[in-house]
Amino acid sequence: MGIKNYLKMLCLLIVLGLLCETAAAQVSSSEGNRIWDENSNQNFTYTWTPQTYSGFYYDLDTGVGSENMTIQLTAGSRNVPKNELQYETRPIKTEFEFGDWDSYQVIGFMAEKYFAGYTENSSFIKDDISVISEGQLSKILTDSDDRKSLYTGSSLILEEGYSLNIVEVDINGDTVWVQLEKDGDVIDDDFLSSNSDYVYETELGAAEDVPLIAVHFAQIFSGRETNAVFVEGIFQISDEYVQIENGDRFGKMEISSTSSSGITMKNRDSITLSKGDTIDIMGKLSFVVADANELRFAPIVETSEPGTYELRGTVYDEVFKTTVWTPFNFEGFYYSIDENVSTESLTLKEGISGRSINDEALVYSTSPALVKFEQESWGSYEVIGFMAEKYFAGYPANTFGNSKSVSVLSDNILAKVLIDDDNKKSMFTGSSIVLENGYSLKASEVDINGKSVLFELYKDGKLLDSGIVSQNGDYIYEADIGGAEEVPMIAVHVSTVFRSRETDAVFIEGVFQISDDYSELSQGDSFDRMEISTISSSGITMRNEDSISLSKGNTIDLMGNVKFKVADSSVLRFYPFVEVESAAQDQLEIEAPDVLVVGQAAEIQVMARNVSVSDVEIFLEDESIGTTGDDGTLTYTPGKEGKFTLSANKAGYIPGSKDVDVVGAGVLKLLLSISPETVRVGDQINIVVTDSVEKKPVSEADVFFGGQKVEGQTGTDGTVSYWVTAPGTYTVNATKAGYEEGETVIEVSEDRANFEYSDFSIEPASVKGGDAVAIQVKVENTGNIAGETEVELLVNNESVDSKPVSLEAGASTVVEFSHTEEEAGTYTVEVGGLSGSYDVTKSTPFFSGTATLGILATAFILLRKRRN
Repeated sequence: MGIKNYLKMLCLLIVLGLLCETAAAQVSSSEGNRIWDENSNQNFTYTWTPQTYSGFYYDLDTGVGSENMTIQLTAGSRNVPKNELQYETRPIKTEFEFGDWDSYQVIGFMAEKYFAGYTENSSFIKDDISVISEGQLSKILTDSDDRKSLYTGSSLILEEGYSLNIVEVDINGDTVWVQLEKDGDVIDDDFLSSNSDYVYETELGAAEDVPLIAVHFAQIFSGRETNAVFVEGIFQISDEYVQIENGDRFGKMEISSTSSSGITMKNRDSITLSKGDTIDIMGKLSFVVADANELRFAPIVETSEPGTYELRGTVYDEVFKTTVWTPFNFEGFYYSIDENVSTESLTLKEGISGRSINDEALVYSTSPALVKFEQESWGSYEVIGFMAEKYFAGYPANTFGNSKSVSVLSDNILAKVLIDDDNKKSMFTGSSIVLENGYSLKASEVDINGKSVLFELYKDGKLLDSGIVSQNGDYIYEADIGGAEEVPMIAVHVSTVFRSRETDAVFIEGVFQISDDYSELSQGDSFDRMEISTISSSGITMRNEDSISLSKGNTIDLMGNVKFKVADSSVLRFYPFVEVESAAQDQLEIEAPDVLVVGQAAEIQVMARNVSVSDVEIFLEDESIGTTGDDGTLTYTPGKEGKFTLSANKAGYIPGSKDVDVVGAGVLKLLLSISPETVRVGDQINIVVTDSVEKKPVSEADVFFGGQKVEGQTGTDGTVSYWVTAPGTYTVNATKAGYEEGETVIEVSEDRANFEYSDFSIEPASVKGGDAVAIQVKVENTGNIAGETEVELLVNNESVDSKPVSLEAGASTVVEFSHTEEEAGTYTVEVGGLSGSYDVTKSTPFFSGTATLGILATAFILLRKRRN
């Protein structure tokens, strides 16, 4: 090759390399983060995938997700034109929690998990059933392999008003008779033997014979005194399905195609990403837009309903070898989108060797930053995210009138931010707002001029402080936190003080509280796998002190609430995640009579933190019946009889609900209450029956427990006693001529030890033949009495070791095993139902120094002969 041709080829290779590098950069910036920021060099055509956004359904073990959403933006514009936001989803296979049932089809739809159909792999059906092909989607209500014990007369309470009643076990203990009820009416029954499935099939829209409920009966027992059955698998889908077809609209989106292979939607009108807006896109999925001049926004899923939610980071897999997690790609880390303030990052400095993260290769760092109070008149305070939780780090000068700045981080102290809101609440003289950590603030008295209020602060019921606050003023409580003195710990902003002849009221519009139960940190402190390497007023750095094995199927406690979840797959795939409780917001609570009367006005009051909440919308089932006034109440007159659910909704609060009965005028309903509140086997309970109007005791009422009549009738005090002999869930009824029947449901627990397993680990993930692995598992007694259990180690489904464990109720311990295998291969390890695996490679043959020299000498001689 001539020099000119060589130079041409070299130039061509350089150009191709630059093009490939540019293409790679474009691909990497077209997806990967949850937050889109115009200052982050991201593509204007951008896609959120299940691997990059935790709101979309994703199966880590298979690496398959269901949903994708792509947006087409234009430089310098906040407008998303029609059809430029596209959402796609498809059904994927997932395994039942009860493994013997194999698998079924699931589909993510608008960031929620739905049932799509049964396949030939679903063991309790004969033919494939696809409800999505009929344009139907049902919620998966239960998918569990928890073991439950049920006794004759008790019920397995299911969702949506269903219950499976254990009627009777035959004398030989071979068969159990069960009845399925829906809202109190028997709709099905069956006779089952041990190791069989109860399956209830029904029509679901256009789909026929769809298994709605499946329950696996593992064992049946008949004794002289007790008949019992043991359930190990429960699956239930909703009978209230979503019907979809082309042209249907959900929020801003419209269905453009639907079939058995999936659903596609596009925005039917243009969408404007205005500053500070939260835009309802579809279902529970919204866009939150930063209140800033630069365009910055992200998808979010509503998590206001009580429960536990998993927030995960971008997945590390064969495509995304993610080595840095920040709030942009890990929703669990603290982030303020309006101010673009983030503090935390997690970095894999040296990548991964096989299935292990090397010593000190994983680095976590966080630093304090200023953020605004929700009550903006207060200015800003210093916040720091630490292990995915929000902590207070200090106040700048002139906060709450204090001329000096405060830094608790400089004293190696962190205090959690417990409350930071600007929700409007109303208090009345003598009422208290419930704060965190046992604190409550009482509006003791309003002055005669109606211009100020006397507050009293209580801690665990004891008076701690008092102060007079004028309208548009602040109540501030200061305390020492570690080495920092007189730190404002509680702040409440009073917007209005009101006095009249009948009512004294105080309206507050800002509450801030930090914890007095602070954390002291120092260099060398360990948090699970991470150790503090540096700490100062400028931030905290941590590293993993030992290697971390990413064994198949493991969940690894990394630090605090942050964990790694590893796929149960030969392909290395994992992500960081945190589990959060939605109770970060205030819970709305409805106070209303249990029984309402048609044509009679009833008062419905909504509370949060023990104070009334105004402007709350109240629904009776799906119909809005009005909003609460300044005193937090709504007067409602029902127009029809029946059983209904009242629900309360207001932005910034967790919705509340309450079940009520509406009866006709002149009708008296029986109400039941049971004491004690917690019922155990062997307890004598008191069942009290009263009327629904005057709440007076009702005598001579017949009471039924689990379908069996209780001996005797209620006395003049409306009470009858009953000895509880078996655990389970029971319906308690009361009847009397001239009254509408009343009922309640109680849970009877048995005194027993119950052992649960967690924090399972195998270290390391790969060893040479003959080397040992360390296996750990946490065992906790979640029962109510002390007990013993045998913790068994299974390798490739064979028992190889066991250790006895004895624990008091509520206690836990870590059990450790050491195991060695000689032969190369992959070994599956199981303890207490938790499983993982590790790899054994061929051991390197060992040669002594003399033998090695001999081999080298022989090789040298052979080489010389060959040359000669």
